[in-house]
Amino acid sequence: MKFDRCARARIRQVGAMLFVYAIFYVCRLAFSASKKGMIEQGAYTPAEIGYVGSAMLFAYAIGKIVNGFVADRVNVKKYIMLGLFVSSLANLLVGFHIPALVLAVVWFVNGFAQSSGAPCCVVALSRWWPKNKRGTYYGIWSCSNNLGEVLAYVLSAGIVVWVGKAFGPSWAWKSCFWGAAAFGLAGITAAWLFFGNAPEDEGLPPVPADPVDEKVDTSGGQRIALATTAVWIIALAGGFFAASRYAVIDWGMFFLQVKKGYTEAGAATVISINSVVGAGSSALSGIVSDRFFKSSRRELAIIAGVMNVTALSLFMLVPGRHPWLDVTAMVLFGLAVGILLTFLGGLMAVDLVPKCAAGAALGIAGMGNYVGAGAQSIISGCLVERAEDGTATLLGHTFANGYTLDWLAVFWIGVAALSLVLTFAAGCRTRR
Repeated sequence: MKFDRCARARIRQVGAMLFVYAIFYVCRLAFSASKKGMIEQGAYTPAEIGYVGSAMLFAYAIGKIVNGFVADRVNVKKYIMLGLFVSSLANLLVGFHIPALVLAVVWFVNGFAQSSGAPCCVVALSRWWPKNKRGTYYGIWSCSNNLGEVLAYVLSAGIVVWVGKAFGPSWAWKSCFWGAAAFGLAGITAAWLFFGNAPEDEGLPPVPADPVDEKVDTSGGQRIALATTAVWIIALAGGFFAASRYAVIDWGMFFLQVKKGYTEAGAATVISINSVVGAGSSALSGIVSDRFFKSSRRELAIIAGVMNVTALSLFMLVPGRHPWLDVTAMVLFGLAVGILLTFLGGLMAVDLVPKCAAGAALGIAGMGNYVGAGAQSIISGCLVERAEDGTATLLGHTFANGYTLDWLAVFWIGVAALSLVLTFAAGCRTRR
């Protein structure tokens, strides 16, 4: 009977982690889905949007390490509810078309609040499951990123189209933020009802500690995380990966519309494919590495790095509109992102430290990820310019044969290649 109760509690916990963190992504990506409308309506310039996006990501980077260290020490159920509440409130405010400077401040606060979600989930995961099953359940939880992206793009596109037809384009982009705020409230309710802090709080026995966990307390474990060189290499590798990943998340729809002539709905459909595929890839990555590679993440991480570079090259370097090629590129990109998001996003770092420092290790890895993502937002925004007629174009170089090489492509593919090199270095240090 006790086993059945424990099993039910863990099923409920992983379901709550999946749903609640997916809602975090809805509250984060409303800004990405609204960019074209904000530019076309003259609400904000591309440069302003780039800087606002980077403000959120830099706040996320700072918050990831701060909240990672905090999450090791607090009731993560209460903390994740607080973070999602602040994020929902930020989305509500942005929908009222606030000045660009105020928007940057509000979105910075949103970034810090957003950064509480992953550490709370990973700390909860370390409290609910033993280390030999960590990769499996970490991978399952990681697909919440992709599920959140699908929800954000599909729901946002639907809201924009409906509100734009019913009330006009000036209201369409604003409705994305108000819709995200409403979904945030649903996520808070789900966390309150189903998210658990630790088995002991549910009257269940605690997860057995590993020998290394018995030798250190939380402060000692966090010092180990800070002193482990491999954790910092993983953070750097993840930073370049995050730059390539968030480039597609933030500007992928924009690129397809401006460069290849897709409609807003068509671009959303193509980009969302990588999220659907990535969800399955994330879920399977931990299972495969636990069962077939003895919990080594090295081999799959390197393969995924190669796929990442290949996918972005197909997506950006082939001129013209080729739907099946773009879909193929997004399938390949989704497979790569699912694996790298799980491994470089934190699992490889968490594997190297005691359980009591899981949040700290995730925070260090996450800081590197979102510094890279924030830098990408600034650079990508500067590589887009607004013409006098209100349309947007991409900066590039035209060769004698008429082929135009976009600097956006050079940047995105370049950071993916650097990520691959550093992933190899990180994998060598974490090989078992």
